[in-house]
Amino acid sequence: MFVTNNSQEKLAVITGATGGLGSRFCWRLADQGYRLLLIDRNQPALDALAADITNDCDAGIETKCVNLVDEAAVTALADHLAALTEIALLVNNAGFGQSKYFVDIDIDNHIDMINLHVHTPVRLCHAVLPGMLARNGGAIINVASLSAWTPCAGIVQYSATKQYLVTFTEAVSEELKGTDVTIQALCPAFIKTDFFATDAMSTFEAQRVPGWLWVTPDDVVSDSLKHLDRVIVVPGLACRMLGRLMRMPAARPFVRRLATNRRPERQ
Repeated sequence: MFVTNNSQEKLAVITGATGGLGSRFCWRLADQGYRLLLIDRNQPALDALAADITNDCDAGIETKCVNLVDEAAVTALADHLAALTEIALLVNNAGFGQSKYFVDIDIDNHIDMINLHVHTPVRLCHAVLPGMLARNGGAIINVASLSAWTPCAGIVQYSATKQYLVTFTEAVSEELKGTDVTIQALCPAFIKTDFFATDAMSTFEAQRVPGWLWVTPDDVVSDSLKHLDRVIVVPGLACRMLGRLMRMPAARPFVRRLATNRRPERQ
């Protein structure tokens, strides 16, 4: 699906566009005057989202149905993005969770998570950065998680891949100093979306999470876009304070013990 609007010069690319956080990015960026390239693996959901946004906003929208765990598909997408000359923002949002022990999860599922959380963002960043640097403008948002600093039982691969994404983002930001191109690791705690309603997260006990750790998708998107100049963004004041504690080396053993106090049952 493609809807043209030649008056919009800025293009935003959002992966995982139809999910709770991804869709809020889409709506907010459309309101801010961006053209959108929406990427997801669910074409009917993409079509529905694009129709809803265009009915409400004068936004140009293109959709691409891509399986972002498939290397060949991601390579083709990266080649497409590298050829575009107007990308002002890339949001690497696509992701999924796991709530079982490492050995109880099929190895292919682990590889899919590594591909989606690590391989795909790296390849897409590498595709768009040369153009941004040539134009000396643009931004990338890599959606990570506060769990990047919570390595514990039950979310082994999720924490590991999100930590990679944070480290990768911090390192690239050093290379971008002196330019007008920015990169951000967005690290929310618990977002009020359907993320925790999936089968993969069926053993996660959401009711045990304190209310102050939960944030809304709108709050996450607002904090992210408001602070595009910051390398790490943790939405929510209480979560930011917790995030600072979690990043202190002396606190890491305590954080691990706290997070693994009640482990998911082994299947």
